[in-house]
Amino acid sequence: MPGVSIVLDNSRLGTVTDESGRYLLRSVPTGPHTLQASFVGFQTFRQSIVINGNERLDITLTDNPTQLGEVIVSTQKRAESILDVPIAIAAVDGNFLKRQRIQELDVLANYIPGLQVQLQSPNNPGFVIRGVTSDEGDARSQARVSVFQDGVQISRSRGAVVELFDMERVEVAKGPQGTLFGRGAQIGAIHLIQNKARNNQAGEVLLSYGNYNALYAQGVINQPLVKDKFFVRLAGVASKRDGFIENLSGGTLNGKGTYAGRLALRYLPGTRSTLDLLVNYQYDDYPGTSFKSGRYAPRGGDTNPNTFADLEQGTNLFTRRKVLGTTLLWNQQLSNRLTLNSISAFRWFDSHENFDADGTVAPALFLRELAIGRQWSQEFRLNYQNENRFSGFAGLSFFTEDGSQRLPLIADERSLLALYTTAISRLVPSVPLVPIVLPDGSANLSLTSALLNSLLPSQVPRPLPPLKTRHEEDFANFGKNTAYEVFADGTYQLTPRLSVSAGIRGTYDVQTGGFQADQVAVPSVIGLLVGNFPNVLNRPTRGIHSVTKDYFSAVGRLVVDYKIGSQKAYASLSRGRRPGVIQVSAIDTILLRPETVISYELGYKGATLANRLQYDLAVYYYDWNNFQSTSIVLQQGQLRALSTDAGSARSLGTEVGLRYNVFRTSLLYGSYSYIDGKFDDYDKEGRRQEFGGNRFRLTPMHQMALGADLNFPVQSRYSIYVRPNYTYKSKVYFENSNQPDLIQDGYGLVNLNAGVELGTKPRMMVGFYSKNLLNEQYIIDAGNTGNAFGIPTFIAGPPRFVGAEVRITF
Repeated sequence: MPGVSIVLDNSRLGTVTDESGRYLLRSVPTGPHTLQASFVGFQTFRQSIVINGNERLDITLTDNPTQLGEVIVSTQKRAESILDVPIAIAAVDGNFLKRQRIQELDVLANYIPGLQVQLQSPNNPGFVIRGVTSDEGDARSQARVSVFQDGVQISRSRGAVVELFDMERVEVAKGPQGTLFGRGAQIGAIHLIQNKARNNQAGEVLLSYGNYNALYAQGVINQPLVKDKFFVRLAGVASKRDGFIENLSGGTLNGKGTYAGRLALRYLPGTRSTLDLLVNYQYDDYPGTSFKSGRYAPRGGDTNPNTFADLEQGTNLFTRRKVLGTTLLWNQQLSNRLTLNSISAFRWFDSHENFDADGTVAPALFLRELAIGRQWSQEFRLNYQNENRFSGFAGLSFFTEDGSQRLPLIADERSLLALYTTAISRLVPSVPLVPIVLPDGSANLSLTSALLNSLLPSQVPRPLPPLKTRHEEDFANFGKNTAYEVFADGTYQLTPRLSVSAGIRGTYDVQTGGFQADQVAVPSVIGLLVGNFPNVLNRPTRGIHSVTKDYFSAVGRLVVDYKIGSQKAYASLSRGRRPGVIQVSAIDTILLRPETVISYELGYKGATLANRLQYDLAVYYYDWNNFQSTSIVLQQGQLRALSTDAGSARSLGTEVGLRYNVFRTSLLYGSYSYIDGKFDDYDKEGRRQEFGGNRFRLTPMHQMALGADLNFPVQSRYSIYVRPNYTYKSKVYFENSNQPDLIQDGYGLVNLNAGVELGTKPRMMVGFYSKNLLNEQYIIDAGNTGNAFGIPTFIAGPPRFVGAEVRITF
């Protein structure tokens, strides 16, 4: 267990256990001593010992059920109590994740104030921290919110979604965290910390079954191979569920299929070294996502996103993704206070998603996305820890990634023509709007070249060839990024109560962005209408167009904190930065300036009532410059994920978190966040902005979570548990344009877990679970690719899920 305070003879000779739970006291005089180990939430350990030379003492701490357990985090690259870290940080440990059945990132976000995670599919996540979204799938884009897995950046969106199983804890650091986490943490970082192999025999099996044929199986086994030297841990999960949206063209939509495994090895070469090897593999096989049209209803149905759809291709709509990650962690204790850490990693993902972008039965815009990414990284860091004066770290890192995103199109030209007339009629009212779906819900395939002939300029040669029933073309973007970083951060204790923390990180980035649109084998006359002949969506590029640019940047932070008993107040000033954007297309190259933010924050956190009540409060203000906004648009007839400089913006917010131990082994918890994030009316030069006064997308002004973990012992051998919770989000806009038809009004979800726990070891749990118990209907996204053509699509949120589960721990 990390973060345990070890003290000898009530003197200053002490230390804190590292992340592997080990401690080392050097230069201890021979003779009798008293050793003390303490950790909030556990009874203090004391033992008399006699030192004759090199001695080893293993310590086991006993729970103190009258206190809340202390959450240890490593956000500042050292093991600390979350209450001692002068940062707005939320953390949940593995036990909370299990007890609340948090197995996916979007469910986790409901319990973290200021965090939103939108999952259209594992291939299309959106991460939002304090109002700022990071969700671009374009290989040329850069993350605003970093996702880390055991110190390794996994922020590339197509590879960032991982199943939460056998976790040690999850930390969410909010605000600019470039100093602590690097170039991608412009507005925050999500750090997923997995369980490592341990020096004990242990295991667990979890099985559950629910409606929509939901099957979930998880297993963990930990085994020492060489006593006190070499340990192995194997963990795996399989999660499968039918889709909850029926598709009239075949199959179901919005289902799940995830299969993941992890091998963890730990080797202790000596008393001062720890080597951890982690190998993760995840395979996703989801049915398609229901991008349902909000304008055209399916045959016999309606446009409600929560009812059945009729998307062409039927069971050929799917998401299939493979993710492989290997990480080697080396921790070398050089002295009682100085440690060398190394993180070496390789990561690879390959995803394939077929989706119906027009959201109807018409064969108008069936797209495939083929994304591939590779990354390598290396970090070396020196950590110095002196609890009474100065603690900090310094290091350097290297990161490189190479990826691509290819989007093939398959369409019937008759439906494609109708799709474009819908878009053109918005700009030129005299152009007749031709529906892609007839009133009876069937595809409109009666169009002929005569309609196209009436729309094209008179100078276009006639006669026109007939419209093809199958048109194929594709385009792709490419990105390569290499970063070299040097960083340092530390905390200096000016007085026993007053401390100052400061850090800086310098980054040298080399970015390459590329674009390619191949010329189609059989030309499309629709390309004459939109100006992309012989293609439709994009003009041919005759090879890859690419641009390379380098950047140097520096970000930093300054924090002052003051202890008041077991409370801590802090004030921070920090700077965040997102690299510039290189956006190459067939018609132009856009170079956006780096996006920057200045953050001002005040916080107060602590514990009271004999550590039965823990709380934290933060108030922040952000000032943005060169705010980068991305949307899917039709520009000069070309379909683009267009990034633009939306200018300046500001956001003001507050967050509150509470945990209260009501009585033995039972607690209440709650959180609330308020975010007022808007674009300024005018930019820094006094010009009116396109989105002036609009609210940030995917950002509720109010978010709340209330819950309880109640446990009632019946006899010494078993107890009853009841774990209800309620989460609420206020109105959300899905586009920075704040289109009034692309919103989700405020809604709340009720969840409940209940059951019986039996025995001590092995321990068995038998229970019932329900998510969205009241079957609230809501949407998780709106607009999407169809919105570029004037026919937005909508994605339904999950309905009521219920089931039963059994867990055995041994």
